[in-house]
Formats: sequence, C-alpha cells, structure tokens
Amino acid sequence: MTDPTQNHAGEEHSLHTCPVWIGYLLASPVRRLFESPGKMVLPLVKPGDRVLELGPGLGFFTVPLARAVGPAGKVVCVDVQQGMLDRLGRRLGKRHLAERVELRRCSQDDLGLANEQGRCDVALAIHVVHETLAPASTLGALAACLKPQGQLLLVEPPGHVSNETWQTELAALEQAGLVRVAHPRIAQRKLLTLWKAR
Repeated sequence: MTDPTQNHAGEEHSLHTCPVWIGYLLASPVRRLFESPGKMVLPLVKPGDRVLELGPGLGFFTVPLARAVGPAGKVVCVDVQQGMLDRLGRRLGKRHLAERVELRRCSQDDLGLANEQGRCDVALAIHVVHETLAPASTLGALAACLKPQGQLLLVEPPGHVSNETWQTELAALEQAGLVRVAHPRIAQRKLLTLWKAR
C-alpha cells in the first residue's frame, strides 16, 4: 500500500489517486461535450437498478445515475478519499438525491465489496482502474459484484493509459468470466468497453 501524502489543502490522498481539487474540474458541465452521461451510462440503467460506481469524484455521473435509478434504486459510490465523498454527499444533498446514493470509503488494497457480490445490475469504472494498486484484482472484485447478465463499463483516459495497460485490464475481465458486448450508444471509442456477466 502506498504511503499517503498531503495535497495543497492539507487533505490526505494517495500517490495513485486524483487530488480532491481536480474533482471540481471533472464535474464541470463542459465535460458533457465529450463524455455525455446520457450516452455513456444512462442507456445501461433502469429504474430500481443497483449501480456500483468506483471513484465517483464529485458526481459527474453519480447525479444523473441517482435520478435514473429512481427512489427504488441505489447507487453505491466507493472511493479511497473521504474528502471526495464528503463533497459528493453535499452535492447530492443539495439536489435531494442523497437517499438514493450510498457513499463508502475503501482502502487502497481492499474495495470493501464483499457484501455486494452478485447484487449489482451495473458497475462503472470510469478513468479509475489504472490508478488502483492492483488493476486486475480491482476488476475481478467489480465483476464479482454483478448479477447474472449484469454489465460492467470500463473506460480509461486515452493518452494517459498505455495500450499494454489497457490490454491487461481487458484480459482481467475475460479471466473474471465476463463477455464483451457492444455499447448501445457508443461505437469504436478508444479505451471504452462494455462487459456482461454470464
């Protein structure tokens, strides 16, 4: 496990994670121009679903997901940084969506998902797996959380993740027993892939 460090605001974060202050940039509405939640994640979700989101940041995808799952659904957000989760919780509260989202802090070497195995309709790992200490283990843990026919969306940032790393991540999902399927709205985007549990 990597030793934590302090960011400029005095908050603890790992050398492998995005600093909390960058979360504000990632939550910017401008991001919708190149990563639309309506195209990327919402086609995978229906009311009543249980969605697992790893590394939610300040909720760029979480907020629309919470609206999409409705009052009968749940979005489970897992992050190593309490500061990120605290800010996300405040944003959800202002939008009256807090009751639809469960915020969980995990450690770098344990996502704490044992009680989620076989419970999730959708798992999202967007721009985050490459930051984890053991990407293959991370993906295996996410895959184990899926219900039969559940879906896992893996997205990495082009130009930041090497092809070798990407291929290793894809191999980990195959080893976890998932089957690669076409995304319903996005075709041939680099470093984006959708998988389904058997």
